[in-house]
Amino acid sequence: MFSKVIKLFAITLLIVSCGNKNEGLSEVVVETSTGPVTYYVETALTKEQMSEGLMNRKELRADSGMIFILQGQQDIAMWMKDTYIPLDILFLNQQGKIIAVYENAEPLSTTLIRPEITEPLGAVIELNGGDIAKNNIKIGDMVKNELIGK
Repeated sequence: MFSKVIKLFAITLLIVSCGNKNEGLSEVVVETSTGPVTYYVETALTKEQMSEGLMNRKELRADSGMIFILQGQQDIAMWMKDTYIPLDILFLNQQGKIIAVYENAEPLSTTLIRPEITEPLGAVIELNGGDIAKNNIKIGDMVKNELIGK
């Protein structure tokens, strides 16, 4: 009887510890001409989170990234200092439309990445380098996320 209780407890603990692999992440859906592409991203809201970004990471899961919520900021510069993986960057207006992209940002580069935009930004999304080409993501595509447009 005691061994059955232990086995039941162990199975319950295993199920609870596995949880949802995307727990704590925000879903981002990019509506491309070839269909929707879904990512599960970390969210950067504070200045500290935005400054850290994806720095010091050695890898990024295939369907992952980070979203920076900017709420109307217009002048922005990104860089790859202390970032070890190449990134693709999507710049979104306040309605979630992609208005600029930057592909395969060079790891560890201190060159500033400044999109040529004329409207306020709603968000910036960093993805694995090569995702823009692989998933046919284009300027004009719409991005859905619970924090965009709020």
